Amino acid sequence: MKLVMEQWRQFLSERSGFKFRGSEDHFRVDMDGIGYAQGGQHLGFKECQSDVDALMLTTEFLEAQKKYIENAKPRTDIVKDENGEWVEKEVGPAKFRPRFYDVENAWISNPDMRGKGHGKEIYKAFINKAVEYSKPYGGVFVGAHHCTIGSGTSDEAKRVWKSLAREYTASGDVIFIGL
Repeated sequence: MKLVMEQWRQFLSERSGFKFRGSEDHFRVDMDGIGYAQGGQHLGFKECQSDVDALMLTTEFLEAQKKYIENAKPRTDIVKDENGEWVEKEVGPAKFRPRFYDVENAWISNPDMRGKGHGKEIYKAFINKAVEYSKPYGGVFVGAHHCTIGSGTSDEAKRVWKSLAREYTASGDVIFIGL
């Protein structure tokens, strides 16, 4: 069922007039004639670490972690063997390291289009793109910009995050999606 929902979301994104620019490090999602959201990858959310910690205790996170460790290749390193030769050797199980993306800027350009749910749809398209880029990592945290620098999230954006929190596994202005 989860795969069907994921494919359906991708289909809707492709059909809804969204355009994507950028790469897995930093990208932008544009909704034709309405607005955009852009953001990038980070090492963590230092300003929302308590939310990340709470999400790491959720069933969705724990199941994604278990699935990743069971299916990923073990960690390797280059070490000297008993003959003094450098060889690649397994050094332990895979480590689950989900990616982190923040929405650093979002805007509905036409004031008449504000308050109609377009911002939420743009954020969902951003989240779906972050999910796509994060598949090899087993999971993704997506959060508001203030989670990276401590400020920069408007009251309007906070309302969008509050609405998204009802649809995703979330804590504060951070959501987690296991892959």
